[in-house]
Amino acid sequence: MRKKQIKTNKLNIIILINIFVLGLIILFINDFGLIRYIRLNKKHKQLTQQLNTLLLQQTSLRKNIDQLQHDEEYIKKIAREKFMMVMPGEKVYRVINEKTMD
Repeated sequence: MRKKQIKTNKLNIIILINIFVLGLIILFINDFGLIRYIRLNKKHKQLTQQLNTLLLQQTSLRKNIDQLQHDEEYIKKIAREKFMMVMPGEKVYRVINEKTMD
């Protein structure tokens, strides 16, 4: 009787260990597992950071658009810097860099 009870206890322990190991494998590997959660959490952080960067860029671009539509001085500055435009009556002097001439 005693041997049967020991064998039954060992069998129950082995079954519990197998169920526990199988549960851990399922917890870590399946589509809803811990590894997937960690990957998705990391991706979420990256996307949140990218979203914040894009929102800052959008704010900057909106400010630039507003300046181009309403700020006369800013328009003149851009015209001078990017398009080399001058006002009527102004003279343009070009400075030659001696380092590039050598």
